[in-house]
Amino acid sequence: MMIVDGNSRKTGALACALLALALLNGCAVVKVREQRAGDADLARRADVLGSGRLSADAASSLTSAGLDAESCRREPEPCAGQLRKAVPEEIWLATIAEVRTLRMQAAAEAMQAAPEVAAHEAMDTARWAYAYLFMTARTPEQRVFESRQGRVLRLYNRAVEVTAQSLFELAHARKSAPDQIQQIHNLRLRISLHGFDRKQDDTPEMLLASDTLGFDNLRAVYGRDGFGSSLVAVFPPLKTAVPATGTAPPDPPYRDTRYLPVTSTLRFEGETLDEVLATEDVHIDVYNPYRYEQETIAGRSVPLAANFSAAYGVWLARSQLARLSLSSLLRPRQQSPFDPRVYLTQPYDPDKRVVILVHGLASSPEAWVNLANELLGDDELRRHYQVWQVFYPTNLSLLNSRARIDEALRATFTHFDPEGDDRASHGAVLVGHSMGGVIARLLVSDSGEQVLQRLSQSFPPAQAAALAQEPMVRQLTVFHPLPEVGRAVFLATPHRGAEVSEGWALRLVRRAIRLPFTVLRDTSELFQRNKIDEQELKRIGFHKGRPPTGPDDLTPGSLFMRSTADLPIEAGLPYHSIVGWKDPSVPLAQSSDGLVPYASSHLDGALSEKAIPSGHSVQETPAAILELRRILRLDIAADDRPGNR
Repeated sequence: MMIVDGNSRKTGALACALLALALLNGCAVVKVREQRAGDADLARRADVLGSGRLSADAASSLTSAGLDAESCRREPEPCAGQLRKAVPEEIWLATIAEVRTLRMQAAAEAMQAAPEVAAHEAMDTARWAYAYLFMTARTPEQRVFESRQGRVLRLYNRAVEVTAQSLFELAHARKSAPDQIQQIHNLRLRISLHGFDRKQDDTPEMLLASDTLGFDNLRAVYGRDGFGSSLVAVFPPLKTAVPATGTAPPDPPYRDTRYLPVTSTLRFEGETLDEVLATEDVHIDVYNPYRYEQETIAGRSVPLAANFSAAYGVWLARSQLARLSLSSLLRPRQQSPFDPRVYLTQPYDPDKRVVILVHGLASSPEAWVNLANELLGDDELRRHYQVWQVFYPTNLSLLNSRARIDEALRATFTHFDPEGDDRASHGAVLVGHSMGGVIARLLVSDSGEQVLQRLSQSFPPAQAAALAQEPMVRQLTVFHPLPEVGRAVFLATPHRGAEVSEGWALRLVRRAIRLPFTVLRDTSELFQRNKIDEQELKRIGFHKGRPPTGPDDLTPGSLFMRSTADLPIEAGLPYHSIVGWKDPSVPLAQSSDGLVPYASSHLDGALSEKAIPSGHSVQETPAAILELRRILRLDIAADDRPGNR
């Protein structure tokens, strides 16, 4: 028999009491675990889009109502009803929006196989997010600093993106236009376009989500935060109709953009929360973000989201313009040189003036990649300007290139504004780099008979008189300023030639340059008609029967330079110079950008001149881009004066 004394019994009783207390209170024990500030911030910001799991807020809301995420994902309707009774209205709506997003994300992964299902799930997600944003007692402005509102807005925008892409896939499968889809399950759709002037049969072949695109060699991506989803609509190349005669019409010089930034939103019929959650009527609005910065949604003005760099980046990535430029310079396969093209970076806007960019030797619009992107990304400049980029073959003589670019630009202005009364047809800013700057100066100069007379001095009087009557000669040598241009900017421009053109590197390039057959033929026939012998041709820069090329014309002392270097720029037209200063330790007057001496790039009479520590590709530098932006703002201020409106 065991004998237990009194102290032992007391100790045992105390231990049992403590054990019972611990068991009773075990679920209430809290342990503190300290996190790094960065980890805690990530945990607060994590949401279903980034992690594939509900946010901490949504998970705790479900837990407090005795619900779990997986059962709610499978059956969201009963879950929504139970949660509504357990938590405040805003938390209820935001949580169900996240739950719906779980279903939408799974459907989006199978979008190509079942686009109708993906569209329906996406619109349901957007509905709950829309209800949270606009149909609660508190307004969006009252929640502006709350992280939950930012998270729900991201869910809404993602749902709009999935809806748009799903409808596009569904239309492709049905061989119809996306705006012809009127029903998805029980939902009735009304699709409206805003700010687009496209033909109804002009349907995109691809729809890209802007936020998922990344670009190499593009320093920044510019956009606008706001309501809706930013997309890039990719349209197929325009097909020129061939008439019954079988003769194709001339290829137009203008190229309207085939890569459009668009902003899409979803709206739901109803004046109350319950009406919005129950409605079967959905409005899908698609906006041109260049023309629409905001819209009235549910009775309040909201900013529309936009991405202005994505469409431009996709165009450059797919155009392969640099390859065409080099092939046309060194190995032209065509019988004729390709005609200059004027590429619009956005749909033509009659109310915005034009910035015209002209690239240099062996180059293409890709030379302007960051400069053009910065202009598109500047809110003030984008409201006032649209950007056109000229692409031309750089193997032809500069007078030939000037004439062809002049013709292309005049045809482009006339096509988009036949009456010539749009704001876009007045006060354009012409910007040229390197050889493109020389051409740009000619485009704003009046030659009179000066160039023709100076060229004629290389021939005997009788031949000079005969050549002066040749239409082709007069077309190249007698020209007038483009009337649509109101300001010019020259970057690293060899107005009086470049000494480096006599160096070994350019000599190799000059030997490799080939001219199209038609240019050689037409030139040969011209001089044969006028009995110009080989010695006379040599005096005007011909080499073994080949006429001068663009690089030949850039040689200091060339006949082109002797004939054009002192041509006056149109009286009263303001112009500016931006020059490269490769070695700032050298005095500016004796300096160069590595290719063009300062003495050649300097222009007397310029309204401003900015020397930037840079090589010849000065247009790529942030300092040059900032200077151009300053000049354009100066131009805006001048244009906004009462007498200029």
